[in-house]
Amino acid sequence: MEVELIVDTNRKISLSSFEKQLDGSCCAAINIVSSKLTYSEKEFYFEGFPQFIENLEFMYSKLKGSAELRFHHESDYIKFEAKSLGHIEVTGEFLEYGEIQQNIYFGFAFDQSYLPSFIESLKAVSASLYS
Repeated sequence: MEVELIVDTNRKISLSSFEKQLDGSCCAAINIVSSKLTYSEKEFYFEGFPQFIENLEFMYSKLKGSAELRFHHESDYIKFEAKSLGHIEVTGEFLEYGEIQQNIYFGFAFDQSYLPSFIESLKAVSASLYS
């Protein structure tokens, strides 16, 4: 199942190939488009997926707060944060270790009206993983 937040052709987050790990955390493929930046990773690990969805729902209904996907041993993350006038900022950072360390930091803003369909898709994935 694929979950997408598409604001326009230059602002998009896609999560797919969700897998629940033995410790209850999750892994998914991620694809991000943020202006001129594009990032893809086959294994983005995170924990607290149900709480992340609850935090997004709270953010949408109250227009305050934040929701973050992250694994406690990793630097990689995606964070959604409510700002003024119903705007949501999504930021994230991904590190690649190797001979030369690389990192990508991205961010873009969008109207909260894009959240409901994203949240519903995430809930469907969560139900299939945790039921």
